[in-house]
Amino acid sequence: MLELNFFNGVALLLVVVVVGVWRKRSQPKPMESFLVSSAPKDTVVLHQYGAAPSVPSISPFVMKLETFLRVADIPYVNKFDRWPGPKGKLPWIQYNQLAVPDSQMCIEFLNQERCIDLNKKLSVQQSALGHLIRRTCEDSLYWVLLMWRLVFDTNSTIYNRMSIPKPIIWYMRRLAHGRLWSQGIGRHSEQEVTKMMEDDLAAISRMMGEHKFLFGDSRDCVTEFDCALFGQLCQLVWQMPGCPVQENIAKKYPNLVNFCENMKTAFWPDWDDRLLQAAGTASCK
Repeated sequence: MLELNFFNGVALLLVVVVVGVWRKRSQPKPMESFLVSSAPKDTVVLHQYGAAPSVPSISPFVMKLETFLRVADIPYVNKFDRWPGPKGKLPWIQYNQLAVPDSQMCIEFLNQERCIDLNKKLSVQQSALGHLIRRTCEDSLYWVLLMWRLVFDTNSTIYNRMSIPKPIIWYMRRLAHGRLWSQGIGRHSEQEVTKMMEDDLAAISRMMGEHKFLFGDSRDCVTEFDCALFGQLCQLVWQMPGCPVQENIAKKYPNLVNFCENMKTAFWPDWDDRLLQAAGTASCK
């Protein structure tokens, strides 16, 4: 009992220290404090997390933004510093002497700065549809993803595979419960959340049909909306270890799996080189 209490005390102390450091790093800072002095001119410095087991990043928003940089052929370098940006979140970019937060704001900034428009071939109706798909992904599917990783997967499989210390995982789960409850999705059962996910995926699957990408079959058809969809879907398709999500998508929505494969083949030739090599298996329950 004494040893157990000692271990719990050490674990709690570690969490307190880590949370203190994290909060300090997340506090508002002068914009210039985010800038990397050695950044090459006219090249994006993409600040993000480190590698993950089955997808190059654990963050769907990192995958969205880095995929966009590849599709738009924008020169960039990665900085795996896990350092929160001006709004206390990842990813964010530095471009010359500017720090830009939020994946969507980064894309809009680069569109204007470099005169890029991946959506220029879309009709007005297609652009509106793409906007709704992006919103569905980022304001619905994303929260489902968090519920599976931080609530339903009681073994924290993905985080253990990344060798994240258990006290940190405990804190992440505790913090997530409050946020998910406030958002609303945390008030629902696993069955109800799964139904929400299935409704979203079924709608996107029907809209995509047999196309390789959202609005066509060639690389030239890939838009910002494809990048946003890929960012979320690649997590659900390939990076939900031990959970039924991956298997359900493969069975019910093979065109969405094909879409992910097509995006990966077209824009991520170095995919395997970017993965965290992790061993071990576990189950959700």
